[in-house]
Amino acid sequence: MEVAISEEKLFNIVKRAVNEVITVEMVKLRLQLIPYVDDAEMKEIEEIFGSPEKYKDEEFEELEL
Repeated sequence: MEVAISEEKLFNIVKRAVNEVITVEMVKLRLQLIPYVDDAEMKEIEEIFGSPEKYKDEEFEELEL
């Protein structure tokens, strides 16, 4: 079975597929770049900033990384 597809349509399909793969891989990379925090560091952070519950009524702006 042979399928005829225009060069432009094939280009757009490949471009979209590559874009999706790069997006997924960038998310994985960003997650890997988050530094590890051990229990002592986490305790120190909580002493300085308090628990997340302290900020539950705050409005935050979500940014794309």
